Amino acid sequence: MTADLMTTSGSSQTTARGRVREDVRRMILSGQLKPGTRLTQQHLAKKFGVAQSVVRESLLELQSSGLVKSVDNLGIFVNDIDTDALLHAYLVREVLEGLAARLCCERASRGDVKALYEMVEKIHELALANRMSERGTVDRQFHHRTILISANPILMNLTDSYQMLNMVVQVGRDHEQILHEHRAMVAAIEAGSAEEAERCARVHIAGARRAIGKLIDEGKFEPTWVLE
Repeated sequence: MTADLMTTSGSSQTTARGRVREDVRRMILSGQLKPGTRLTQQHLAKKFGVAQSVVRESLLELQSSGLVKSVDNLGIFVNDIDTDALLHAYLVREVLEGLAARLCCERASRGDVKALYEMVEKIHELALANRMSERGTVDRQFHHRTILISANPILMNLTDSYQMLNMVVQVGRDHEQILHEHRAMVAAIEAGSAEEAERCARVHIAGARRAIGKLIDEGKFEPTWVLE
């Protein structure tokens, strides 16, 4: 009984930590919390109704993404977005999502493939309707679905634990090109062509990274984050 209680308590605390982390992440990316804002454990614990230890662990996880920073003897503050770190994260996403697509060729069921195709068409439909916030959410779900289908626990842990990998930016790329890239990736998964699926996934993520890099170089990068 004691072991069961300990397991339940640990699981509950992990869930609370993730909830606080995601809520603070959304507040930062939406602009509700501005760069330079001091984050106090006491205030956040009261706001979210959790223990200060939960807040402390959540903020430590957010530090790994570069969203917050610790200043000696002063506390934890909302950080300016590190564009270099964002581009590095997209390089890692390219490798991880390429691997996920490769593994999907072994794991994806007919239902999985059908769901992926439906998401691809929904992404395009929302883009043409200029419903970009919804489009971004479905796009993120599409990419995360390949991670889940891969059924590789290390791959899933990497994308879940390193928050920068979940900081997805909506980039104004050509809608038809994105549709073509998404369809090609799912078609390769459906055909069981592991090498082609990985190539298509990497080409797609690399295209987004280059688009972000171009905006940064031109001084026009004003990120619209996918918050869900």
